Amino acid sequence: MVADGTGPNPLLQDNLLIAFHPVFLYLGYVGFTVPFAFAIASLITGRIGEGWLVATRRATIFAWGCLTIGIVLGAWWSYQSLGWGGVWGWDPVENVALLPWLTATAYLHSVMVQERRGLLRIWNLSLLVATFALTILGTFLTRSGVVVSVHAFSNSGLGPTLLIFFAIVLLGSIALIGWRGDRLSSAGSIDAPVSREGAFLLNNLAFAAFAFVVLLGTVVPVLVEAMNGSAISIGRPFFDAFSVPLGLALLLLMAIAPALPWRKAGAGVMRQRLWIPAWLALGLLLVLVGVGVRGMVPLITFFLGTFAASAALRQLTLAMGAAHRHGLGWWRGVVGRANGGMVTHLGIIVIAVGLCASTSYATRTLITLRAGASTVVGGHRLTFNGWQRVHAPSAVGYLADIAISGDGTYRPGIVNFNNSPTSTAMPSIDSTVTGDLYLELASGAGPGLPVVLEVIMEPLVMWIWVGGGLCVVGALLSIVPGARRRPTDPSSVALPELLSIAVGEGR
Repeated sequence: MVADGTGPNPLLQDNLLIAFHPVFLYLGYVGFTVPFAFAIASLITGRIGEGWLVATRRATIFAWGCLTIGIVLGAWWSYQSLGWGGVWGWDPVENVALLPWLTATAYLHSVMVQERRGLLRIWNLSLLVATFALTILGTFLTRSGVVVSVHAFSNSGLGPTLLIFFAIVLLGSIALIGWRGDRLSSAGSIDAPVSREGAFLLNNLAFAAFAFVVLLGTVVPVLVEAMNGSAISIGRPFFDAFSVPLGLALLLLMAIAPALPWRKAGAGVMRQRLWIPAWLALGLLLVLVGVGVRGMVPLITFFLGTFAASAALRQLTLAMGAAHRHGLGWWRGVVGRANGGMVTHLGIIVIAVGLCASTSYATRTLITLRAGASTVVGGHRLTFNGWQRVHAPSAVGYLADIAISGDGTYRPGIVNFNNSPTSTAMPSIDSTVTGDLYLELASGAGPGLPVVLEVIMEPLVMWIWVGGGLCVVGALLSIVPGARRRPTDPSSVALPELLSIAVGEGR
């Protein structure tokens, strides 16, 4: 993708991504109403069981997929339009979209424990309540004007109504869970910490901790200002200090959890299922160190990412092989919740690697060029050919004509939109599979002036968007029912069972 800056690109109105970003966020927010309503209905009627989980499974995955699309499109828009070269700034409105995504992701994992073993009933209900309540909180923070954000809407009278509804949802749900607590208690327990149940529990604790940190960093400034009028800011260092180790822990769990059998895992089984992914990850790590890649966090991320990706690919390969052997066609091995989940894991891994590489190894260079002058940045020769005047019905401004040797012409600019009193920077981006060259004006524009240009080189940014696409594909595959043999065939067996048998988990 190349944003060449050849025409006005208003911050909010004219970027194509903004036509879809809020729509998918809305679908995600509203979609979580379905499982929440079923959960509340089960508590009110006393029909406590696992039936409603199956009934709402696809609706929950659909809502999660829509929210994922909305978040990824928002990050893409931020990268293209805001002129800072990043995809995630821990902005309050970004955070409130992430919060229900974290709790919903935790739920999609832990609900499998309840379906399989009848465990974690109260926990799963709590996650559904938290997810729905966080969508209301996110709507309040976005629409009420209590936070300052480029993503926020103007003030409206919805704030008090949303807060009252949030309180009703939260307090009412807690009261219902407490009322039915004796009937929600599980008859069994997790047999061993080294089991799939144990791994899912650790996964949920990590997601819950992640959500708590994001919630704390987002809400505390609002509460402090409301109580004493003091404005405080909690920025990237706070969020990164917690999100990085939690993210690495989740990558490790993504590698290990799918290979664990239910109830209890033996050492021999673990060695059999994980030794190839572990050695592949170690081999890549040694290669990266050998070619000069440095940095503890990036190297750990690349190691764990390769470990988790290899484990997911192993699961998919076994599933496709099992489906083929049973006459279902190898492609059946990628449909169904378990196999679609592995595709989603691959998407999350690709996003994590892309984010880590682009933030850890980005370089920023500030250059000043007169018309006709050239300079070399990171192996690219940049030539400033002069200014181009932009005069459109919605905006006026100037674009800098920057020729990059062997790669065409790019036009970062500064424009004034008719409905905005301030100037807006318009970056221009050369995006490839290996990295992006991001051009942003750092000073004024106009005839006779030199161009002051910030050149940002960021590796693997494109893979963040590729990973987002894989997550969506995985969600769609998870919604598709696992294929079955014809009913007349006495050996008919569900594809998820085929996977279990293939990887030795049918015991």
